[in-house]
Amino acid sequence: MPRGVKKENLPTKICVTCGRSFNWRKKWERVWDEVTTCSKSCNKKRKENKTAAKHNDADVMNDLDKEGASEITFFETMPTEDGVLFESDTGSNSTSLPMTIDVKAQHKMERKSAKKAMKAARRAQREGRGVDPTAGQKQCSLCQKSVNLLIRCTVDESGAWKMVCGKCWNDVSGGVVDGDDQHPHYRYGGLWKNRRAVK
Repeated sequence: MPRGVKKENLPTKICVTCGRSFNWRKKWERVWDEVTTCSKSCNKKRKENKTAAKHNDADVMNDLDKEGASEITFFETMPTEDGVLFESDTGSNSTSLPMTIDVKAQHKMERKSAKKAMKAARRAQREGRGVDPTAGQKQCSLCQKSVNLLIRCTVDESGAWKMVCGKCWNDVSGGVVDGDDQHPHYRYGGLWKNRRAVK
């Protein structure tokens, strides 16, 4: 606003909430074109009315779904070779309220729900509530059996560390944690547990 304009000559607008007129203010100098309400309370009421209208629309759609979703006609937007979009009817009966479903949005929702299901399955497996009892198991270096508990130890003159199951461990150590005279190459190196084991 240029300086020197009298108050009675300031531009005015009508509030969309209360319907009263309000004058230009210095704080609205940069956003005057976007201002639609006269005060913060009117702006708050406008937002409340907007959310209430959204909830009412959702309730109406839910009621329609309950009454008979089969009667609603669904339209899909389909691209053609010319690049022009047309709508194809995918429902059997039609009413006065056709709903438009975007095919891309539908595929996106399907991918999202599949991703959520996979995440839930992985979380359940991590927490020991999974379906697959062999998840996270490792094989014994000697008998190749998959188990949830392995013992790390050396079993021969090479000194290479091996992961052995409980049954094989009795053979390579003689059943003694620190080994005995009959197993000179045995050396204990710790335990490995499957934390994803189904409980």
